[in-house]
Amino acid sequence: MYLTNFVMICWLMVMTICNQVEIDTVTATTLFTKSDANKILGSPSHLTDCVVKKDSYLCGYQTDAADQKTGKIGALYFFFESYNDMADANKRYEDVYRSNQAHGMEKVNLWGEEALYHTDHQKFDLMMVRKGKYVFSIKINKRTSTTSLTALKYALKRISDQLKLK
Repeated sequence: MYLTNFVMICWLMVMTICNQVEIDTVTATTLFTKSDANKILGSPSHLTDCVVKKDSYLCGYQTDAADQKTGKIGALYFFFESYNDMADANKRYEDVYRSNQAHGMEKVNLWGEEALYHTDHQKFDLMMVRKGKYVFSIKINKRTSTTSLTALKYALKRISDQLKLK
């Protein structure tokens, strides 16, 4: 009985440390999934990077094969940050905007959320959203012929809907 409980507790600890990061009541690793990456990249993909910190989560995905039209391997990154309060999140959001505005970053309205969009129209697309004390973004780092900006917006909307304002 004690051994079973011990094993179960150890297993839960390992699963929590390796697969999830609890940021308030948000489980960052479940906000963005492989299915989201596949839809945005328009092709099957696999996890390439995963960095979990106390207040942030970064994951990267890459397509399993090169795009037949462009020869490129598609790639994207999801980044999630949680701040102590809305003022800190807003500062981060505004700092990113100010430092990239001269390079083409623009503010856009996505479902009433504060959002930023930046692209070079060839290689990358970046969308960042601030909702309450959370800031999250998806960057398509290598655009291919199968990349879907519609799927990118849908994923951001779904993530935004999952977050509760505090």
